[in-house]
Amino acid sequence: MTVKMPHQLFINGEFVDAAGGKTYKSINPTTGTALCNVSLAQISDVDRAVAAAKEAFENGEWGKMNPRDRGCLIYKLADLMEQHQEELATIESLDSGAVYTLALKTHIGMSIQTFRYFAGWCDKIEGSTIPINQARPNRNITFTRREPIGVCAIVIPWNYPLMMLAWKTAACLAAGNTVVLKPAQVTPLTALKFAELAARAGFPKGVINILPGSGRNLKLQNICCENVNFRPNLRKLFLCRCPGWSADVRPP
Repeated sequence: MTVKMPHQLFINGEFVDAAGGKTYKSINPTTGTALCNVSLAQISDVDRAVAAAKEAFENGEWGKMNPRDRGCLIYKLADLMEQHQEELATIESLDSGAVYTLALKTHIGMSIQTFRYFAGWCDKIEGSTIPINQARPNRNITFTRREPIGVCAIVIPWNYPLMMLAWKTAACLAAGNTVVLKPAQVTPLTALKFAELAARAGFPKGVINILPGSGRNLKLQNICCENVNFRPNLRKLFLCRCPGWSADVRPP
C-alpha cells in the first residue's frame, strides 16, 4: 500500500501553499520524528477560504443542487473513504499516535458510517404546515421551510481527528451548508486526505476548505468572532472548548 499524505491548505477545491510559503512540521508522537512539512495557514488564507465558501454557497453549483443529488455525493465520498480506509487509518495512526486497529475500526469506520447516515438525511429535511386560528377557510396557510444557513466554521481537537471532522462536517454538508475547517495543529493529515477524497468524489469548489495551522498564530478566535458577530460571511461556529481562546468567541 502506498500512503499519500497531502500537506498543503485546501481552498476552493485546490491544494495551495499558505501565504508567504509558511510551513510547520507534523510530528509522529510515537517516535518524535517529523512526518512532513505542513502549510501553516495565515489570516489572509482564512479570508480566502471564507470567501470561497461563501461564493460556493450563494452562487455555485452546491447552492442549487437537489437535496437527493447532494446525498448521492456524500454517499460517494463515504464509499471513497471506505476504499481508502487502510490508508486513512495509517495516516491517523502516524499523525495522532492511535493504535492502528483502533484507528481502522473506530476512527475511520465510524467516520464512514457518520457520512452515510447524514447522506440519508439530505432529502428528508422537511418543514411542516401549521393550523391558524380564525383563518378564513381555504385562503390562508402557514408553513415552515428549513434552509441551509451558509458558511460554517469548524475547529476540531486532536483526539479522534477524523471522527471529530465527520461528526461536525457531515451534518453541515447534509443540510446544504459550506465548510471552513481548522484541524488541530498537531493532527492535520487525515483532514487533508479527506479533502483530497472529497475533490475526487466531485464536490464543487469552495464547499469544503481545510486550513491546518496554529489557532494562536492565526488568531482564529478573533477572526471567527469578527465574522460571526459583525459580518455575514460566517453564519455558524462549531468548536471544542479550549481554555485560553474559546472564551474570546463571544458576542460583543
